[in-house]
This record gives sequence, C-alpha cells and structure tokens, in this order.
Amino acid sequence: MLIEHFYSITHQQVIAENAWSVTLKLNPKHALYKGHFPEHPVVPGVCMLQFIKECVEKYREQSLQYAKIVSCKFLSALNPVDAPTLVLELLLKQSEDGKLQLLVEGKAGGEAEEGIAFIKLKAQLIEQ
Repeated sequence: MLIEHFYSITHQQVIAENAWSVTLKLNPKHALYKGHFPEHPVVPGVCMLQFIKECVEKYREQSLQYAKIVSCKFLSALNPVDAPTLVLELLLKQSEDGKLQLLVEGKAGGEAEEGIAFIKLKAQLIEQ
C-alpha cells in the first residue's frame, strides 16, 4: 500500500470471470487531508488511481503499473467524512499484446446501485 492507513478493503466479491466488486473504507483522519484540504477534505485523484491499481494487484496477486489511461472521468468530489465507504466495480480483460484492459466504475456512500458515482476509468495495466 503506497499510502499507509489511507484506506482499508472491507469486502471483495467476484461477480463473474474477471469481474469483481471491492468495498473500501477511507480513513477520514489521515494526515493527507490536512493539506488537501483542512476544512473540506477531498480525496486526490491520484490517490483514487492508486487504490484502484492496488485493488487490481491484490486480485491478480502481482505488481502492476499503468501503461496508459485511456479515459478517466472524476464525476464528483470525494469527501472522506461525508462518504467514507466506496464501492468499485472492476472488469479486467487480457489483450493479445499482453496488456490488461481495465474498466472501473466507483460509487461513494453505500451499495454500488445506490451510491454517488465518483469515477469512471478505462486503462491499460502491465506487469511491473
């Protein structure tokens, strides 16, 4: 984990082959929020990309790195005090060139079907 005590994985569920759901719990008292921002904490986008990658690494049991971010839409700001629970729906496909094609939808504040969308990501990962 790149940022110690930033989040914890509370639940994982395989939905189908190469598709799974991960529930994360953010730590709203993490020191990072003292600088981003003290009165109104917001999860930095780069941290979102990092915890998504770490979830894929845990699922695949291998170290990975982003080769390409095809598209990344930050749909809403994540306040770790107001919505500390995140649900990521992930789909991973192996391409012919050996890259992993990743699709992610993230929702905050509850179950995937009722949460507020905060990220849509399409990326390529390679083994590190």
